[in-house]
Formats: sequence, structure tokens, C-alpha cells
Amino acid sequence: MTSQGNGDLGRIPLGRSRMPARPVIGVLAALLLYGTLTRLPSAIRAGLHDGSHGYWVATTKRCARSACQWSGRFVSPNGHVLLSSAQYAGRIPVGTHAGTSIAGLLPAGSTLVFPASGSDLWVALLVAAVLGVLGLYWSCHRLVERYLRQRRSEALGAPGPLTAPKAAKRSGLSS
Repeated sequence: MTSQGNGDLGRIPLGRSRMPARPVIGVLAALLLYGTLTRLPSAIRAGLHDGSHGYWVATTKRCARSACQWSGRFVSPNGHVLLSSAQYAGRIPVGTHAGTSIAGLLPAGSTLVFPASGSDLWVALLVAAVLGVLGLYWSCHRLVERYLRQRRSEALGAPGPLTAPKAAKRSGLSS
């Protein structure tokens, strides 16, 4: 099938030639939801200034194309290493090099070190989680609705939209 238009210049294939949007958005929304919900508790604790105070010490810098990422360790004020592999979840100052110390806050159970002043990252993570839930709802609400409608009709004894052909076959009404 093609669209009708002025000549053959505007031919656009119609039909199922493109990737289905609902499953793709459903998978992406689930990944977004997982990624945000795993980081959200630590970000909330950091927003409440709840955690161990100390220093994030830069150890290694990895760059790919134009983006660079620093790894480091978290050290208590008395010099004990509390976490040997940690990421800093704040702005890293220009001129940072291996050995640079930045005051930080390590929430319990986290591998992310937040700025010592706290963090409002939890707000962005909460918005992303809401978007993930909305994406999941949009991608699968029709499937869930159809399933529930079928279950309800089976419970009431009436054939549902998915079982109607089977019921017709059993009664001998099909051709």
C-alpha cells in the first residue's frame, strides 16, 4: 500500500514496516524505572544530609570521545578508606587530577558520593520514575485491560473476545 499524493514523489509505505512503538517504549520505560529506583533511596538520603561525611578522592579518569568520567574512593575525615570504588554525583571542579579531595557525603548502602552540602538529584530521579511509570502504563494498559476483560467474562461464564471463536467451534456454529 502507498499513500495517495501528487505523482510518485510522495510514496510512503503504509502498514507494519516500522518497529512497533509500544513494546519499544515499554522496554525503555522499564529500564528507566529500574535505573531511577535503584538510585532514588541514596539520593533522598543525600538530600536529607543523612550519611557519612568525608572526602571523595579522585583516582582515575576515563575519557571516551568528549566525555570523561572520574572514579575515586571515599575516605573518612580520619583517613580510613570507607569505599574503595566510588563515583561522585556532583560537579567535579575544573583542574581536578588524581589525588584531588572533594568534601562529600556517603549515604548508607550507596556507591555514589554526593556533595557535602547535600543533593537535589532525588527530584530529577523522581520525575524520571514518574515518566517510567507513565511509559509502562501507555505501553501495556491495553494488554492488561484485554486480559482483565477476558478473566471477567470467563468468571461470569460468557465467552470473552479471545475465547469467542473457541466457543463457536465447540457449539458447531463455525463454518
